Amino acid sequence: MAQDTVVTRRQFFKGGLALTAGLLLGLPKLCAADGGMPRSPEEAKGETAMHYLFDRTPIEPVQVFDNLFYIGSISVAQFVVRTSEGLIMIDSGWDEKDADYAAESMKKLGLNPADTRYILITHGHSDHYGGAQFFKEKHAPAARIGMNIVDSNWCSVIPPEGAFSGVRPEIDLELNDRQTVTLGDTGIFLVLTPGHTPGCLSMIVPVTDHGQKHSAAIWGGTGTPANLEMNYLYLSAVDYFARYTAQYKVDVEMSAHGWVDGTFARLEELKHRRQGEAHPFVIGEEKYRQYEDVFRGMAKEAIDKYKKR
Repeated sequence: MAQDTVVTRRQFFKGGLALTAGLLLGLPKLCAADGGMPRSPEEAKGETAMHYLFDRTPIEPVQVFDNLFYIGSISVAQFVVRTSEGLIMIDSGWDEKDADYAAESMKKLGLNPADTRYILITHGHSDHYGGAQFFKEKHAPAARIGMNIVDSNWCSVIPPEGAFSGVRPEIDLELNDRQTVTLGDTGIFLVLTPGHTPGCLSMIVPVTDHGQKHSAAIWGGTGTPANLEMNYLYLSAVDYFARYTAQYKVDVEMSAHGWVDGTFARLEELKHRRQGEAHPFVIGEEKYRQYEDVFRGMAKEAIDKYKKR
C-alpha cells in the first residue's frame, strides 16, 4: 500500500479543496472572536480553519451516547455506532496513522475494531476517506467501505495532491440518496447534500441516552464552495436535508470537525455530567433548526460574494 502522504498547508490551499471548500472563504484571521476555537461554523474559515484542520493532536475517545462514540483528532473525528450485530464507522481520518489511532481508541472504549462491518464516507476529501483502506486491511477485514458514486468518480479523475492526496479506498458499497444502511437493530439514513463536494452525504443516526431515544444529524460537509453555482447547490442541499431532519425529529447536532461547533467543550462537559443533568449534545429540535440556519446564512453570504465578482 502507498506510504502516508504529508499534506502541507501550501499544498492544501493549492489542491482541490481550494475549488470546493468554504473553509478557505473569507478574510484570513488567526483566531476566532474569543481568541480560541470557532464558536460556530461561520467563524471556521481562513487561517482559523487551516490552523485547526492541520492539528493532528489525538483526542481521548469518548462515549457520547449509549450507542455512539467520538474518536479521532482535533483535526477530524470518526463516529462509531454500536449495533446489535457489529460496528459502523463514519469517516476514517487522513491516513494510516489515523486508522491505527481509531482502532486503538475503539479498544480503549471496550469495542473490537474487527467487529466493524461498515465504513461510511461522508465525502471525497482525504481527511475523511484517507484512513479507510488502512483501517479495513489492518483492523477490520470484514468491513465494507461505502461512498457516494459521484464523489468516488470525482476523486478518480482529480490528481492525488492537496485535499485529495490520501490513499483512495476501494469502494465496496455505493451509497445513495435516501438510502438506509442497516446493521442489526440500527439504521442510518443517508441524504445526498452536494455543495461541499458533488457527492457529499449527510446522515441521520438514531441514538439513545440511558435508553431515551434521540435523533442525531451529521452534516456531511461544513465548508461552502468557492464558486457561485456550487453555493446555490449547497443552499438547496441545506433545505433538502432539513426536510428529513424535521421528519426524523433531529435534536442532536454533531460534526466531524469538532472545532467548528464547540464539540470539545461539550465533550469535556459530558465527562463531568451528573445524573439528571441535560445532555450537552441534545440541543432540541428548535435549536437544531437554528443550526441549519447558520449554513443557510453562510451559503447566502458566499453567493453574494461571488455575484459581485
